[in-house]
Amino acid sequence: MGLRLATWFGVSVLVSLGLPATWIGLVGLGSGVGRGLFCGGLVLLVGAAGGAAKEEAERRARRDPPDPRLDLVADEPALLFPRAAGPTLVSSWVLAAYAAVAALGAVFVALSERWGWVAVLVALAAWLAWTSGVQHGSGLAGGLWLTPTRLRHEDRGFAVDVPWESVTGVVPEQPMPVLLRPDRQVEVTRTGPPGRTWRPLGRDGTTLVVDARHLPGGPEVVSYVIAKAVTDRASRHVLGTKASLPPLGASPSGADG
Repeated sequence: MGLRLATWFGVSVLVSLGLPATWIGLVGLGSGVGRGLFCGGLVLLVGAAGGAAKEEAERRARRDPPDPRLDLVADEPALLFPRAAGPTLVSSWVLAAYAAVAALGAVFVALSERWGWVAVLVALAAWLAWTSGVQHGSGLAGGLWLTPTRLRHEDRGFAVDVPWESVTGVVPEQPMPVLLRPDRQVEVTRTGPPGRTWRPLGRDGTTLVVDARHLPGGPEVVSYVIAKAVTDRASRHVLGTKASLPPLGASPSGADG
């Protein structure tokens, strides 16, 4: 609750500063100072809009989370825990909006023939647009796929494939650590743009870090299904079938492996 209040307080501060700066800059758009105020105000307003939209996306994800469903991974049946896409989409579009402001700033600076700053702002706009990954849409949010042979986790441009033989346990907390054997290598591939902060593996390489906040059922339900697959080999064979869909009342059992 405290974090949400801090978010809305920050949004109100950004709006209270951004609106006057944007208006004053718009009035004085013919001068360099006016154009600078206009772009600065837009930066503040994009931050405010992003904070408000992120809070709303988080609220919707809590109120109406996605349901687990059956899917295919490389023609292998899988139980999919899709991640709610709203928060990821918001962050992507906020980055794209910052890219647009940087591009506008480059145009304004070009009017003053300050070509060094033009190059910097164009490079910044290109990097932000590339990092945003808006072309990936909701697919950038990823999710967790459990198949009879492996676990696959996708999040913000990374995919990690782990065979069940390499998984030793799971902890039902957020973020959710999936414990791995130290003598096995896991496959990590990039599926989206760089620049996001998520680290797919712990620093020691023996933990797969799963952000389970926006997965169906949260870490409790997801860790329960993973722990069952780790401790009961026979249960892996039904993953990807209707029998593997978790009941709403599922709870972790032996989740620490």
